[in-house]
This record gives sequence, C-alpha cells and structure tokens, in this order.
Amino acid sequence: MKPVSGGFLRASRRLGFLLIMSVVLLSHGVSQASSSTSMMPVTCKVMPTIEASFPESLEFGNVAPTPNLDESYVISDTKVVKIWSNTEWTLKMKSDAIDGRMTKWTGDGYSSETLSFPLEWQLNEEGDFTRIMGDDITVVQDQLPTDQYGTALRLLFRQLITYNDAPLLDPDTFYRIEVTFTAVQTY
Repeated sequence: MKPVSGGFLRASRRLGFLLIMSVVLLSHGVSQASSSTSMMPVTCKVMPTIEASFPESLEFGNVAPTPNLDESYVISDTKVVKIWSNTEWTLKMKSDAIDGRMTKWTGDGYSSETLSFPLEWQLNEEGDFTRIMGDDITVVQDQLPTDQYGTALRLLFRQLITYNDAPLLDPDTFYRIEVTFTAVQTY
C-alpha cells in the first residue's frame, strides 16, 4: 500500500472541520427557531349600531259610540317598541294620514270617509294622550345607550268613536291608519 499523501490528510482534516462546524451551526439554528417569538396585533373598530323591534299591528275590533264621551274611547293593549343601541338614540313616529284620522279602507285603497277624531298615543301610561300626525312626532329623544337587554317603550293608543262616525257594514272594509316608527342614533 501506498502511504497517504500530506495534501490528502490536510484536505480530509479541512473537510472534517467543515462538517463539524456545519453540524454545530445547524443545531444552533434549529434551537433558535424552536424558541423564537412573534407579536401579532389584533384590532377591531366597533361601529354605531341600532336595532329595534316594533309592534306588527293593532286591531281595536268592533267598536261603537256611547252617549258618554269618556266611555266612547277605545284603548289598545300595550304595544311595546324595543330598542338596542350602542349610542344615544331617538324614537319618532308618524301616520300616513296628515290629520291623524283613520280612513275607510276598501281593500284596494282609501276612500274619503274618515273618523271624526284622530288616533292618539301615550307613552308608558304617563301624561296626556297626544294626537298622532302625518309629520314625525318625537316619542323619546337623546336616550342613553342601552345594555344587551335593550330598552322597552310601552305605548297605548286610543281612538274616540262618536255618533258622527259612519258605520261600516261591508265585512271587507274597515277604518285604517298606518303608523311608521323610526329609531335613529343621535351621537
């Protein structure tokens, strides 16, 4: 056998040294990667939000006048409007009749016959009844934001029926008015 040359030994040592250094450096990089940390910011922006539930309908049913005017009023069951808002808010309402009077509905549209007196409303059984109109009426204004349970407003409606009001004998006709509620944020 031939003896190994000195150049081969030097090259082998260098190669061995490079292999050892590579293993050391790679293991150092692997341990660094397993302990590195990073920070990720998480953000959001809460937007002004308002939600509401409104009564679907109100039927007074069959009504009749009486000689005693105080007894000629028909009063509704309590109707609840519920508001959820994360800012201050206001509730308004209006009718489709400018004078607030119920008009004969034929099924296809309104006729010219109306009740003598306008529909009236009252909030939370407090204060006087107020006439409803065709322009927005403020029910409550600048209310504080609600919690997750919302704020309930209890409304009563009443209608005065007099002997001046024409009876409707056709089963498909009745006196009608549409009430529109609008809940708005006032921030």
